[in-house]
Amino acid sequence: MNCYSKRCINLVTLIIAIVIFIQTNFLTIMIFSLKNNDVEAKTTKVEENKEKLSTQENIEEWKLIIPKINVSAQIEEGTDEEVINNYIGHFTQTPTIDGNIGLVGASAGYKENHFAELEKLQQGDVIIYIKGENRKEYRVTTNVIISQTDWSYLSKTQDNRITLITGILEQPENRRCVQAVEII
Repeated sequence: MNCYSKRCINLVTLIIAIVIFIQTNFLTIMIFSLKNNDVEAKTTKVEENKEKLSTQENIEEWKLIIPKINVSAQIEEGTDEEVINNYIGHFTQTPTIDGNIGLVGASAGYKENHFAELEKLQQGDVIIYIKGENRKEYRVTTNVIISQTDWSYLSKTQDNRITLITGILEQPENRRCVQAVEII
């Protein structure tokens, strides 16, 4: 068989055409696949961003307002220095809605000294506590100095109350404790 015959040339041309067709289709599929993966990646990023925004919008408000001493501050879980430096801290062993809610704040020496004027609170003064959709108002019943080792004011109670504790400047052995009972 002569390789230069029409039949042989047609066969070689057909084989070359098939190879080119397969390569073109393969490249097209690869390009489409890469673009599709890119679109999927972008879609995933958009969905993740939407979820983050949604989560941020759902972060519930948690704050304490004490009108008499001009306090309006965010509450954060915990009582470590990092929390107290910026926020009012929540004693994790106490409830957050009903019962005896225990909070701690700085009175001096921190970036935010939210409880610096707690000593000015008197019986009958109002404290407002907001946790998500729950808004409660309390009236001060107690403003005392306690030992730094006295945690009895954070004990469980039958009523709804809020207990605020802070240090006292130049009295490291003592703490100021303000308690207020929910206004019903």
